[in-house]
Amino acid sequence: MQKTNIWLDSDPGIDDAVAFAMAAASGDKLNVVGISAVSGNQSSDRVTRNALRLSALLHMDDVPVVRGARKPLIKQVADAAEVHGESGLGHYTAPETTKQLATEDNGLLYMRNRILALPEGEKITLVPTGPMTDMALLLQTFPEVKARIERVVLMGGSSIGGNVTEKAEFNIWADPEAAQILFHSGLPIVMCGLDITLKCGLTSSQIQGLRQQPGAIQQAYWRMLNFYAGATDEEAGQLTAIHDATTIIFLTNPELFSGKFVTVDVDCSNTDGQGETLCSDATIDDDNAVVLLNAVDLPRYQEVLLTKLASLKE
Repeated sequence: MQKTNIWLDSDPGIDDAVAFAMAAASGDKLNVVGISAVSGNQSSDRVTRNALRLSALLHMDDVPVVRGARKPLIKQVADAAEVHGESGLGHYTAPETTKQLATEDNGLLYMRNRILALPEGEKITLVPTGPMTDMALLLQTFPEVKARIERVVLMGGSSIGGNVTEKAEFNIWADPEAAQILFHSGLPIVMCGLDITLKCGLTSSQIQGLRQQPGAIQQAYWRMLNFYAGATDEEAGQLTAIHDATTIIFLTNPELFSGKFVTVDVDCSNTDGQGETLCSDATIDDDNAVVLLNAVDLPRYQEVLLTKLASLKE
């Protein structure tokens, strides 16, 4: 079976770190062509450092890492340190690594060149799990890549209210103009917004179970997720939503999910609605139709996530 080529565009971030782990454990199905780190959950320097260190920890040695956008298209930078900690990884400090950025210059140009260098006939799936800044810049600066993009599987948005404001989800709110460009790009998009990610997570007992596992990687993820569960104010017995990992599990196990077609507009105003994703029912034939995931087989999702985490070796 031919593997799916993916590019991870992320702002690690604890749930991004879990998405990295899911990708690293899915080498039978996914080929990670590259990773870009976009300012979001933490500053550009911190998320870029985390991307390098996490990819090294997970033995993604051949996966190039580049720095993405340092700031949104228009808005001022706003991070989520209260959720992910000052380092971006909670109480965990990833080991230092000798791994270097694939380029010190233009990460966007590097991304473009890697995509166009794919073997003839192959395409790539873009997986943004942070603000959509890099995606918008890539499409606007290098429109020639569009023909090589199979689809976009993103974490962001919501039709049910927000998590950073009453109306807006963080990734879209952080750069609404970039999200609007992406949603109106005409590319096939699967939207893993709060409609689905709030239903995709682990219980406190499942998180604590990682502490009992002997591996250093499992211990690292226990430290991250234990912090994350506390920072997101999850009560005992409730799910700690692992938002970004949903994108990768959808790619490896799409049978676990269902959804509906919608069209999406982003509120780019300077009002309390800024960053809201306005979703309207659509059909597959409608322009800019997006698949909005909204249902999941949770026990199976948890089984897949925990099995993949357990499979990772030092």
